[in-house]
Amino acid sequence: MARKIQSRTKPAKPAAPDSVEPEAVAPGFETTEDAIFRQLYDPGCTPLSPDEAESVWGEIDARTDEMRSCLAQFVFVLEEHERVVDLCRTPDDVTSLFVESKLPDAVRANLPSALPALLKWKAEIAASRRELTAFYAGPDFQKKAAREAIWDRSRKLLMRYPVSTLKVMEWYHVASSWCTTPGSPVMDELFRSRLMPDRELCLSVFRTMKTAFERMEQLRQRILYSHLRLVISLAKQSCGQPQQLIDVVQEGNIGLVKALDRFDSSLGHKFSTYATWWIRHEIMRALARQTRVIRIPQHMLATISRINRAEQAYVKRFGAEPTVEELAAELEMPKARIHAIRQMARQQISLQAPIRSNALSDDSELTQEDRFGAPADNDDFNPELHLSFQFLRDVVHKAVDSLPERDRKFIRMRFGLDGREPMTIRQIAEEFHLSRERIRQIESSVFEKLRRSNPELASHWQDSLY
Repeated sequence: MARKIQSRTKPAKPAAPDSVEPEAVAPGFETTEDAIFRQLYDPGCTPLSPDEAESVWGEIDARTDEMRSCLAQFVFVLEEHERVVDLCRTPDDVTSLFVESKLPDAVRANLPSALPALLKWKAEIAASRRELTAFYAGPDFQKKAAREAIWDRSRKLLMRYPVSTLKVMEWYHVASSWCTTPGSPVMDELFRSRLMPDRELCLSVFRTMKTAFERMEQLRQRILYSHLRLVISLAKQSCGQPQQLIDVVQEGNIGLVKALDRFDSSLGHKFSTYATWWIRHEIMRALARQTRVIRIPQHMLATISRINRAEQAYVKRFGAEPTVEELAAELEMPKARIHAIRQMARQQISLQAPIRSNALSDDSELTQEDRFGAPADNDDFNPELHLSFQFLRDVVHKAVDSLPERDRKFIRMRFGLDGREPMTIRQIAEEFHLSRERIRQIESSVFEKLRRSNPELASHWQDSLY
């Protein structure tokens, strides 16, 4: 039995007789959680079954081919095909500008051979364009049979190497802008030179193409809505702050649209697998742009990520953090470059940021009195903060005394509770003859013990120290 989803709206409490009615919430206002909930449980976001997905993709391909057939009747489209061939300089250009699954078998099996074949195809297109232009200017254009024959040759020629869906959409919007502009002597001349001589016949072809485009857009929207839950799932994995989740979801939606524009269903791959990379790519790019005060170029962020991965792998293998020399040897990178990249990767700190306990390791001159209140002979003495510190100190000592001997010794060394200077992770690792990674694990374990066994300490820690 399907589980019934209860309404998230709480019933309103009855107002007191003399109470003032609260202001109504603005219509259309919703929280981030409500927006995500609405997308998750929208019936239109239900994933497609394999049979439904196959049917939708098949119809999208059919409507796209119908638009290609209509565009083959316009002179400017043949010129654009010639420009597309000029953009192909590598095999990767061929797969990005053409539909790979519909290329001839000989070309698809050996993509480097596609470049000479495309040059020959370009020459045929140029000859066909000249023939079509001469036909449009001659008397045979009024003969329906002659028109259908030359259009059929143009369609077959352009469908030999079908261009990508992105190009088809681009040319459709160009034709739409011309066909929806009111008639004038300038537009009539444009129709004769760039589209076809008869404006009414051209509008009839455009209406056929518009019907195919609108149907294709409906099917594309069905694909997009059925994968919104995938976007939300990937956004939750990447977003560290809940208040940014809706923005991250929107960036993921951009990646989903890009994946839809580039996906070739004829290759037999699953769209969700293909779209996952694009969604994560757009989310990571957005977080890289927005989370830093000073923007770092995307290629440098990739290098920083590479250094971090190498450092983490080294710690897992050897149980210790690598030196700059070891990282340079591992990555085959100059030491000066690693130093520069680490400097670049540092996060900025606001001058208004609160001082936390770990700041003591960076500024040894900062004392506890500086944070919790000065002595009584100082005019700036804050009795409330001073008493709060005294109370917290008693709670901390009581909590530390309840720990086992090794954990108690570790806490006193780490935070200088025995009157000495706080020790770093490296110094404690040398004292215990353990790796720094193991010391970090012990630190996390001790903190967890303190939180579980001393709720009083956990409740006062943030109010007093932060």
